[in-house]
Order: sequence, then C-alpha cells, then structure tokens
Amino acid sequence: MPTQTDAYPDLGSGRLDAGPRFERDDRRTRDRDLLPRDLLTAEERFAVRLAGLAALPLDGPVLSHAFGALLADGMAPEFAEDILVQMAAYLGYPRAAKALDALRRAGPQPAAEPTVELADLPDPTDEERYRRGTGDYGRINAAALETIQAAFDELAGDLVRITFRSFGDVFASSRQPLPVRQLATVAALGVLGGAAPQLRFHIAAALHVGVTREQLVEAIVWVQYLAGMPAAYNVLVELKGALAAGADAPPAYR
Repeated sequence: MPTQTDAYPDLGSGRLDAGPRFERDDRRTRDRDLLPRDLLTAEERFAVRLAGLAALPLDGPVLSHAFGALLADGMAPEFAEDILVQMAAYLGYPRAAKALDALRRAGPQPAAEPTVELADLPDPTDEERYRRGTGDYGRINAAALETIQAAFDELAGDLVRITFRSFGDVFASSRQPLPVRQLATVAALGVLGGAAPQLRFHIAAALHVGVTREQLVEAIVWVQYLAGMPAAYNVLVELKGALAAGADAPPAYR
C-alpha cells in the first residue's frame, strides 16, 4: 500500500495543526478507506489527487506540502507539471500558476529540457492556435465545438475563439494519455463546484476516451475526501446524467 507523509502541524512549514483526534480520523479514512483501493492506476490516482488539490483555495505553503507528500509517494515531477499546466483551462491561469509554483517548491524538479530561448521558438498564429485547440477538443467529443458555437457564437464569439486558442496552448503540451487527463479534469471540476454542464460534458468525454464508470466513481471517492460529501454527490448526479445521455452527447448548454 502506498505510504503517505503526515498531512498536517504548523502553517509556517506548510502543514496544518488540526489536532491529534482529527489527524487520526483523517489517517483512518485516507490510509484504510482510500489508498488500498486499486481501481485506478498509480498515475490515475496521482492525477485525481493533484488536480483536486489544485482546485482547492489552499495557501501556497499548504499546497506545496500536500504536493510534496505526493512526490514522496512516487509521483513524477514531469507528470505533475503536465497535469497542472492543463488545469489552466479549467481553474484559470492564476490558480494553475500558484499550483505550479507550489510544485516547484515541494521537492524534485521536472527533468531539465534542452535550453531554448523563447525568442527562438516558433510562435503560432492565432488561427493555428485555434485549429490546434478545436482539434484537441474534438478528440474528446467531436460534437462539442459545433454545440458551443451554436450556443454562444452570436453572443460571445470572441470568447469562444479565445477559449479554444488558450485550450490549444495548454492542452496540446501535455504528454499524458487522454484518460488520465480526463480523470484529472473531472476531479478538478468536481472539487471546484459550480460547473455542472462542463462537469457532465467532461464525464462523458472521459467515457468516450475509455475511462470506465467504475474509474469515475473512484475519482469521485477522492472528490469526497478533498471537498466533502455534497461535492461528491453532485458529481454522482452528473455521472448518472452522462451515462443516460451517452458518451458522445454534446454539452447541454441552453
């Protein structure tokens, strides 16, 4: 069974003093109820926990300590960086930047890539960025772009174009399989709350790229641990809706 470093004492070091009784309860739930479960691979579970933590409004030192615990349990820094860069599309750039900073402060750094000056990199045109973003979105649900355009182009066409340009920037850079990325997205949106249409769409997209119903329920187990029972059961409602509508259903925007 994976180990887990202490989750709590002392804000100065990025740990929280929740008291011995609460720590015992937390440890019991985490170490006996959650970590022994094996429906997710180690990387899938890391993705779910990492994305869920990033969606929480945690102070930087606390987030860094939590990420450090995952790194100590064997999460690869390069893997974590990929997942957190993707979170810019769902949690916003400021929160994703905060999470990436916390990761860098947490421990080992991602393997160094060959040094390349930004000025030497090709800068794609906005049309290329848009094509890349819509192409990537089409990989998880081909009907989604048409649905979004039909719902919002007349009202906010510029926003739609900026959305998919940005999506292409952050999503295309990931080296992780689509099922892992979708599990991370579902966990982040579930913890974040208030995103029911997008959550249902991304649950359906997860099913479309090969994630099973059982794996999604397993991700929801971690949503409950991170964000509480109401958040988890809200995700279950969207899972039931997505299963009823089918994996290729477009997002239900009105």
